[in-house]
Amino acid sequence: MVKDAFLNKIAGFQRLLFDTNSIIYFLQGIPPYNTILNPLFDYIEQQNLEAVISVITEAELLVGPLKKDNKEALTVVQLFLHEFPGLKIIPITRQIGQMAATIRARTNLRLPDALIIATAKIAGCGAIIGNDRAWSDICKAITAMPEVIILDLFVEGQ
Repeated sequence: MVKDAFLNKIAGFQRLLFDTNSIIYFLQGIPPYNTILNPLFDYIEQQNLEAVISVITEAELLVGPLKKDNKEALTVVQLFLHEFPGLKIIPITRQIGQMAATIRARTNLRLPDALIIATAKIAGCGAIIGNDRAWSDICKAITAMPEVIILDLFVEGQ
């Protein structure tokens, strides 16, 4: 079963960083991602695993509801950011900025993405959950970077 393969993949990690797209899939219940993200977030909610996001992701999550003046969606995002058990939002520090500069210099990755990957590394995350295959190649190419777990590889029909 796909869900079991996904949960087995993340079982060895204690801390995961979530890219913006994975949080959007979860908050909006977007199929087929909800079939693997809902159980994962249940597991995090029980505080069996720590979820980390960059402050960049926090900002990205807020943009859509603010742009559309969607108060309901804004409330959902804010509740998630402020109340979800096991979720930690990591601010950008000088160390993260310097790591991001190194990533960007080596790969030409956009700065927001480099900052998110650097956050995962500095925060001690074992893996990044997302859907950007380029990130997977980048993290493999740079020594001692977190693994990138691509959601599309674990959902049916992808």
